[in-house]
Formats: sequence, C-alpha cells, structure tokens
Amino acid sequence: MTPNGTALRALRRDQSLTMRALAHLAQTTASQISRIERGEIGSPSEELLRRLAEALHVPVEDITRGDPVPPKSKAETEATEKPARQVPYPGTPEGELFHYSPDEAAQFLPWSGLQLRRKAYAREIPYNDGGKRVTFTGRDIREISDMTAVRPMAETTQRRSA
Repeated sequence: MTPNGTALRALRRDQSLTMRALAHLAQTTASQISRIERGEIGSPSEELLRRLAEALHVPVEDITRGDPVPPKSKAETEATEKPARQVPYPGTPEGELFHYSPDEAAQFLPWSGLQLRRKAYAREIPYNDGGKRVTFTGRDIREISDMTAVRPMAETTQRRSA
C-alpha cells in the first residue's frame, strides 16, 4: 500500500491536529508522519497505515493511493482487538470512583473523546491525570454534566444577583 501524503496532510489539518498530536494518537513519531506526508517513505507498514486511519477516523483507503487493503488475519484481529470493558453508569455506586477513558466518558457527556482530552489538557474540566493518561471518575462526569446543564432564565439571574 502506497500512502497518499497529500490526503494525509489534508485530513490531519482538517481535524486541526498537529503532526505531534496525530503521532501520539497513532503511536508513532511526528518525524515519521512528516516523511509520509512529504512522500519520503514509499511504503510504511500496513499496521501504521491502519493506526493513522483509525486516529483520523477514516478508512485506510482514504490515506492510500487506491491500493487494495488486505484483510487482517484472524491472529492479527485477535491480538489487536481488546474485549469490550464493562463500564458502569456514573450515577451508580460502582461508577462513582470508576476511571472512565475519554471515549467511555463521551457516552455520558456532550463531547467526543478527543474534545474531552483537549478540554482536560486546557484545564477547562475536572479530570484525573494518573499515569499520564486522562481519565474521568463518575464524580468528574457528574460535575461536568452540572457545568454544561442548561438552566432556566430565572435560576441564572438569581445566581448573578447573589
């Protein structure tokens, strides 16, 4: 499969991602993405192209030059796909202190996992930073939900005057 560097750059810029951010999401380096975009790498691994496509939320065909994508073997599929984790609802006792990934927390909040990460890094919302990974507890999700709740006009004016 031959990568289409121009398409990769356009998709990355369209999603307002830096090379470093895309590299982090695709588990590679920014210099490697730069070389792919400039056409200096003729054929990166199929796995890297799959990770780039997944990070950009597009099919692999969108970042290659029309080459057919060979299907994953059964061994590759089993090795790379993790079983779905049982996620408790944040309002339950189990969910109160459960650590949700940004993608899991996005099920309960009005933003995507990527938006939640960006807001957490900008310190706009409460989050946990354990082990260099952004996570949200049930308490954090409830607090964010309260912050984003639409309140009636009378309640809003009462808070301002107090």
